[in-house]
Amino acid sequence: MTHDLFVSYSQPDRNCAFAIVQRLEARGINVWIAPRDVSPSADWAAEIIDAIAGARLMLLIFSGSSNESDQVRREVERAVHKQLRILPFRIEDVLPSKSLEYFLSTQHWMDAFPPPLEPHVDRL
Repeated sequence: MTHDLFVSYSQPDRNCAFAIVQRLEARGINVWIAPRDVSPSADWAAEIIDAIAGARLMLLIFSGSSNESDQVRREVERAVHKQLRILPFRIEDVLPSKSLEYFLSTQHWMDAFPPPLEPHVDRL
């Protein structure tokens, strides 16, 4: 399974993440996002690992919620381990926690504020 983009986000940012995915897919970008693309009855963790391995880039929807999410931190760590490029897309004016800063300190960030979101997504 290969795709252009793996989207990592925190559950409270779900609506924002899916709005971004919809806009990117309308431009022909092949996106993988959970839970939409997790196969029925599949092992969730294994699907995430496979999706990260099959991506060309991770888009991290970065917010206060994702900053505190253990799941997001695991996904970022796996992406770094697999030498996958990560694009942090900040939807809130929040700096990364130390545990995420460790993985993201060399990445170029894109800020997606102030609203509206759409012009920022179009820059991706």
